[in-house]
Amino acid sequence: MKTYCEFTFEAAHSVAPYSGLHGHTFIVKLTFGGAVDEVYGWPVNLYDVENYIKEIKGEHGSGLDHGNLDLNPEIGIASLENVTTYIWRLVKARFPNLEEVELKRGMPGSSEGCIYRGEAAISSSLAA
Repeated sequence: MKTYCEFTFEAAHSVAPYSGLHGHTFIVKLTFGGAVDEVYGWPVNLYDVENYIKEIKGEHGSGLDHGNLDLNPEIGIASLENVTTYIWRLVKARFPNLEEVELKRGMPGSSEGCIYRGEAAISSSLAA
């Protein structure tokens, strides 16, 4: 069983020397797996995840939402890939059964993004 949730946040970033400061609506998809609850059948309680998402987003600049991602030293250069791994680290620490983070930006049919499955997934694919 896989369970997922999506959320959005608005943020500014730059990726020097390729772009100056600009903003996006980012769409995040978190996918969870693993053993399921015997009663509910879910691998994670999405009510708990949604409450944590509120913490991550913050309020107008105190978290991801309406902030400048360049100012967060834990992200480094605010590329899609670095923001994705940052979100992975936050969520994985709270919900160990996180399996995948997808981050995208842009309009439907004209979006770009990346998917991160953790270091173990990268190591196993390199060994193959």
